[in-house]
Amino acid sequence: MEAIAELAADNGQVFMSLRHGSIPKGRRMFVVPAEDTVRLAAGHGLLCHHQVEREDMLGRADVRWSFLALRRLAAFQ
Repeated sequence: MEAIAELAADNGQVFMSLRHGSIPKGRRMFVVPAEDTVRLAAGHGLLCHHQVEREDMLGRADVRWSFLALRRLAAFQ
């Protein structure tokens, strides 16, 4: 998150999606709650100004998504 914050310009935005659900065979994934990501981002000067959760676009019943829009605060050091 530190690297992402450093790459963002003052008042710049970062958009990210987080996948939640079962882990496909052969893939390596980690449980990352959206709330934890928002909290981590805030510690690096990225304010979450939009957060939404939705069902999987491919209709997988065991998968859902979180979408976050983060803005870098200009005064954050």
